[in-house]
Amino acid sequence: MKITHDIKDDLLTRTKLIDNIEVVYKKKKKFNGALAAVKHDPFEVRILDEETKQNPEHQIDFEIAEQITIKFFDETIKTYQDEVD
Repeated sequence: MKITHDIKDDLLTRTKLIDNIEVVYKKKKKFNGALAAVKHDPFEVRILDEETKQNPEHQIDFEIAEQITIKFFDETIKTYQDEVD
């Protein structure tokens, strides 16, 4: 998935407003949870996956992610999807 300016802007500047992030990979593998950390350079995003007990922190792999949904506390939802060739 291409890391667009909009994705970066939401994840870097609106961190305190984010309630939840869901990431969908190929074969419909999903990770879902609260934002744990964001790093600007290199750009990295980690979430606390509520389903995973052993290692709940998940680093989003933008190269293989197909869809990212960001839910904000004000009930706004933004979905970013991989472009289809």
